[in-house]
Amino acid sequence: MKKFINQIIGDFKKPKEPIYYTSLFQSCGIGEYYLKENLNLVGAVSNEKLPKRAQWAKEIYPECEVVCGDIWDKAIFEKLVRLHKEKGCTGVMASCPCESYSLANTKRNPSDKRGHLFEPTLKFIRCIEPEWVMFENVPQMLTVKLDDGRVVGKYIAEQLEKMGYIVRYGVQNAANFFTAQNRRRAVILARNAKAWEFPKPFDEVITLRDAIGDLPSLECGQRSHLKYHVAPMWALPQIEVMKHTPTGCSAHDNLVWKPVNVDGSPSKARFHCSFQRKTWDEPCNTILCNSKSISGFRTCHPGRPLEGFRWSDSRPLTVLELLRVTGLPDDYPIPEWASDKLIRDATGECFAPLNVLANLRELF
Repeated sequence: MKKFINQIIGDFKKPKEPIYYTSLFQSCGIGEYYLKENLNLVGAVSNEKLPKRAQWAKEIYPECEVVCGDIWDKAIFEKLVRLHKEKGCTGVMASCPCESYSLANTKRNPSDKRGHLFEPTLKFIRCIEPEWVMFENVPQMLTVKLDDGRVVGKYIAEQLEKMGYIVRYGVQNAANFFTAQNRRRAVILARNAKAWEFPKPFDEVITLRDAIGDLPSLECGQRSHLKYHVAPMWALPQIEVMKHTPTGCSAHDNLVWKPVNVDGSPSKARFHCSFQRKTWDEPCNTILCNSKSISGFRTCHPGRPLEGFRWSDSRPLTVLELLRVTGLPDDYPIPEWASDKLIRDATGECFAPLNVLANLRELF
């Protein structure tokens, strides 16, 4: 991992004095993991609505004052403004929840309350007048239209420009920044002194094989000697279906071993991406929150061929494998109390940390 970090930061000389920022909608702070050590960018203030995610962030970043609560709440908002100023923060990172815009959410509603979270964020920026701002979300943020006719990404950019910022926006792929995952994200960069340009994508591609190919093979319910390398269980009839599904393929295409319910009855799953194995020789597909579900988006390990037209590793990715395809080290400090669901939700919603590092490197 250090090799990739060094390629991203190049000949950068870390400032002697820390540069402080505020992180809104921080979740567990996965995306910020490399900033302090490599750029001396230190999160001094953050906001997260969900208590368990806020507690995770507190444990990883003890120097950060994590404000747990809803930014729509006046008291929470005013506290964030006060702390940002008191702690001398110069920038803002904002990763509003993406459920309202994401195509992975079949019940998405861009005009619901979460879809309007850019509004208190812009209000916060007006109040504190930071030197720089980074918005991040799913690509649809740039094009989605609300009931009132506003296109979210365009509106955010226009408002930032009215405040005097020079704005750049577009879609980035974490796979272009040494991350073994095709994770595309809309990014808006704004700076008040000079243009904050997008980082140049790197040509080297890290495949799923590069990232996890050296790890021990596991079947559902098995664990290895490695921390976090434990395979969750699926129903036995579903495991058997995936044992007969080749690398990169979906059980929907099998002639005999079709998708089934947990009791073995034929599944009515409609999406071809369910009951599907990943591919070895390209970056992993986007990790989503339901990375343990067999009915999720291509959640099954790619597997290796066995005798009798069968494949190994008929299971979802382990937590260790999720860390690796997210661009995190094997010893990333997950709190001992964190549930499997919380870990998978956090990795499924994060801004890939090497992608974050590449963007913030361009500030200097």
